[in-house]
Amino acid sequence: MKKVSLVILLIFTAVMFAQQDVVAVVNGRNITIDEWNREANVQKLLAEIQNSNPTFYDVLTNTQEGMILIERYKLKVLDQFIRKILFIQFAEKLNVAPEDKIAKADVDAEIAKMLSELKVTEAQLNEYFIQNGLGTLDDYKQRLYFQRKYSLSVFNVSELYNKDIKVTDEEIKAYYEKNKDKYTIPNQYDLLVFKTKDKALAEALRKDIVVGLSSEELSKKYNISPLLDGYVKLNDTTKLPQSFWIYITSAIKGTTLPIQQLQGEYYVIKVRDIKVSSTTPLSEVSEKIRKILIAQKQEEISKKILSDFEEFVKKSKVEILYKSSVK
Repeated sequence: MKKVSLVILLIFTAVMFAQQDVVAVVNGRNITIDEWNREANVQKLLAEIQNSNPTFYDVLTNTQEGMILIERYKLKVLDQFIRKILFIQFAEKLNVAPEDKIAKADVDAEIAKMLSELKVTEAQLNEYFIQNGLGTLDDYKQRLYFQRKYSLSVFNVSELYNKDIKVTDEEIKAYYEKNKDKYTIPNQYDLLVFKTKDKALAEALRKDIVVGLSSEELSKKYNISPLLDGYVKLNDTTKLPQSFWIYITSAIKGTTLPIQQLQGEYYVIKVRDIKVSSTTPLSEVSEKIRKILIAQKQEEISKKILSDFEEFVKKSKVEILYKSSVK
């Protein structure tokens, strides 16, 4: 009985508002129940669910919980619809609202493209929409028109706020100097390093390294893999202990260091080559830095737009005339 009562109440409320027409008023702009229904498009949603998951469709349409969920969905859509209308009004306040004829032309172009691709008339397309529970072609046009007007408003407001973005050469230079390490490659050392707990093995390895055996030859001869065999950044303590770097940085390339001992292990280290630190000049990275700074400023402006819009929302008058039975 409780389920039936809820369904009847939802139907009664819908009928009542079909007569009264207006479900909300946003700064004097009426939202009709037809607009709300077009935006929610429950028919299309249910049709898709029925095709993909008949069990869930049955729960949605034949249980109290399902009806409540649909109602909550519609209320969420109404809230989102109101915020979109508010943003269009925000654009109007800033004198950058899109012209109706531009939004309409975009819709007409979209429909013309659809008709051409499907090779159907408007009447046939309208019939297709109706038969598939998608509303009418006019409903689709109205939804498309509103969405286009909203997206153009977002674009225009963004363009207005961003139009004066500039990045000076001084800002680029300051960023470069502050972040010079990003554009600097530190000294790199081409190292061949073996580690073993056997001192005699370490001495034999060092002797063969000095005479010029390669890492492959050494590995094969002594059945041991090198700890390092390639370039390592200066003072990379994840690869070698800091105490070893004192000797490495003091060596000239081609040097095989004396055997180093640490915690019962012996290290044989050859400094095969040294790549000196280099910094990419400002002239080569200035445009990349300019884009970084522009992106940073755009992010700040996006926050400013949101802040200004929320302030506009606070000062707006929004009346919800629709009284939902769902809490």
